[in-house]
Amino acid sequence: MRKSNPQIPNKKRRKKSKLPVLVLGSILILLTAAYFYFSISQSVDALALARHGKKWGFINKEGEEIIPFTYDMAWKMSEGLALVKKNDKWGFIDKNNEIRIPMFYENAHPFSDSLAAVKLNGKWGFINRHGSFIIESDYEEAIPFSEGLAPVKKNNKWGFIDKSGNVVIPFEYSSAYLFSEKLAPVGVNGLEGFIDPEGNIIIPPHYNYALPFSEGLAAVNHNGKWGFIAKNGRVIVEPQFEHTWGFSEDLAPVKINGKWGYINRKGEQVIAPKYEDAFVFLNGLAPVKMDGQQGFINKEEEVVIHFKYDYVDAFYDME
Repeated sequence: MRKSNPQIPNKKRRKKSKLPVLVLGSILILLTAAYFYFSISQSVDALALARHGKKWGFINKEGEEIIPFTYDMAWKMSEGLALVKKNDKWGFIDKNNEIRIPMFYENAHPFSDSLAAVKLNGKWGFINRHGSFIIESDYEEAIPFSEGLAPVKKNNKWGFIDKSGNVVIPFEYSSAYLFSEKLAPVGVNGLEGFIDPEGNIIIPPHYNYALPFSEGLAAVNHNGKWGFIAKNGRVIVEPQFEHTWGFSEDLAPVKINGKWGYINRKGEQVIAPKYEDAFVFLNGLAPVKMDGQQGFINKEEEVVIHFKYDYVDAFYDME
């Protein structure tokens, strides 16, 4: 259930909000009871979402439980708030596990650009950190703001709005995802390419799927295989992988013959494909899976947090 590209996102394994090519990822957790007043030490600067059994919580880079495993679902902590679910409703908690925005939304995405996309009464809109609607619920689907614009869906077509709710890029795409490095993946007639903030097509829609740019490269799927292109559309790594989540910290997880490993920007294998699952490196660590359990490795492939979780996400900065 990866959501994400480092920013958010995921494609087939994180909750996708309609990312026919994207990823964004969806993840979930909750907390409660004796640890309700637990406070994170000043030394904690990044947390990872984890699931133990059927409950979700957060751990630090030492593998210590920081927010207890008490939530039904959750998503990564972003801009100081984490999205959590309990009793089939979503809300937001802070790093001290205190409820900041009550749980009454039908669905939601993490905060990005100071706003969060939430679903209420069957429609999506955007709230601020106080839980007030800044953009009213009027959309069939919505993806978080990035670089000042958010993809939203209306009348079965995707377009982009600004933080005032003004339509900046018309509703004319079959799919869309967030802007990253001034480009956003969009779908036209069943294929995906990239547009700029003015809606100009920069990379024509030639791909089955495309992920947002990260570190100057974007993962694209052509004829069922994934590779990487530059911002001018030039192929940097030929499509050859079964799956990927894109580059982060100069490495990208890739799936080869059913197993996951990591490549560098030249497409060379840096960590051999031997994991059952893997996600991007963030803060020097990457979540990987072996023998049905997940833990974290560093870039030297040393196990830093042992394989004991049913699910773990990357270590995102809390602020």
